[in-house]
Amino acid sequence: MPLDSPTHHHPYHGLYKATSVPTLLEVPPLEYLTVDGEGDPQDSKLFAAAIETLYAAAPVLASVGPPPDDADHGLSPLEGLWWSTDPELNLESGDPACWLNRTSWRWTLLLRQSHAPDPATLAAARAELTEASHTPESAAAASALGARSLREGLCVQVMHEGPIEDEPATVGALHRHLGQQGLVPAGRHHEIYLVPAHTAPPSRLRTILRQPVRRRGR
Repeated sequence: MPLDSPTHHHPYHGLYKATSVPTLLEVPPLEYLTVDGEGDPQDSKLFAAAIETLYAAAPVLASVGPPPDDADHGLSPLEGLWWSTDPELNLESGDPACWLNRTSWRWTLLLRQSHAPDPATLAAARAELTEASHTPESAAAASALGARSLREGLCVQVMHEGPIEDEPATVGALHRHLGQQGLVPAGRHHEIYLVPAHTAPPSRLRTILRQPVRRRGR
């Protein structure tokens, strides 16, 4: 599909599909459960606890509110927004050096919901999970449970297959492609874990890399 022809189908059509060829698409406003954190995800107990918190909270939140859309059934894949507090580290560059020391990385883990979570139910789930936590990390993740509306709009996404250590090459290729198409980044690096690292060996991982963009000069 040419990059000047965004997809226009059902709001969720194509959001969780990608190939090795970067594709332009319009992402509708989406609702998420969130947990914020920092540090290297592969060495972070908080990162693992955040995943557990999201999946524990999702069924509770889904039970309150309107039923899901007919085309939006089943549990959504884990997603994440990534950035760095180090001004010399630019995750968008695809520089492998950004992946060597990830202590400055910041992240928001996301789990898409069919509707905005009910605030009272969210607060109750946060309190219940915090009370039931058995480690400092699980308590921190539970207390950080939140909700967010994400409005990324025009995006380019591409599939990365394999371990996170090989991801810089895919990120770099994606952003070189943006330059060729007259597009510039307009939001945080977004990853969608179709095959997340906690469920499969590195060689089998499949991750959609999504980058919000705008036309250069706009």
